[in-house]
Amino acid sequence: MKKKKIIIIVAIVFFSIMLIPFSIIRYKDGGSVEYKAFLYKYTKIHQLNEMSLTGYEDGWELKILGFRVAGTINADKIMKPNDNQEQKNVGSVLMEVKEDTRTSKGATFIIRNTSDEDYAYGPVYTIEKFENQTWEEIDTLTGDPLTWNSIVYSLKAHEEKEFIIDWSLGYGELKNGTYRLVKNDLRKANSPESKSYSVYAEFDIK
Repeated sequence: MKKKKIIIIVAIVFFSIMLIPFSIIRYKDGGSVEYKAFLYKYTKIHQLNEMSLTGYEDGWELKILGFRVAGTINADKIMKPNDNQEQKNVGSVLMEVKEDTRTSKGATFIIRNTSDEDYAYGPVYTIEKFENQTWEEIDTLTGDPLTWNSIVYSLKAHEEKEFIIDWSLGYGELKNGTYRLVKNDLRKANSPESKSYSVYAEFDIK
């Protein structure tokens, strides 16, 4: 009986040692901290990211025996860079999902112009999913880009509009995850410049 107690105590001490961090590393990436033990490695992420709305990305990651088992990063603060240099995110036009309208098949969106300039946009959109700490455009049902009619909608200064998107027609029902609707066809009305602007509306499917 005494020998059994000793074994239990030794086992508890052993596992306690395996769980206690023996190394704490502070990275010069903006403030990330790594806690390393024999069994696991836990990283508190706070690193610089020029594509973040705040200038940083925050989150955490847990690895056990070298394998990543859990982790997250603030998806709502990260923007995917656009390959088209003529496209920029325009902060004066905002887009969001209307409350209590989201389903796995579609949602009602609100687009709001907070500027003193008039804008115009079309029906074009894509859907991206946040995975592996980045935004990736998801595939359509056919694997080909969606086709659109040549329609132009006006969005005057300080105007707000609603529109319904049934993405199930092009993408099918969305599985659980974090997504965003992307519109890259926003332009200034009555402007000689040819630049298009991007607006995003993030949402979760649960």
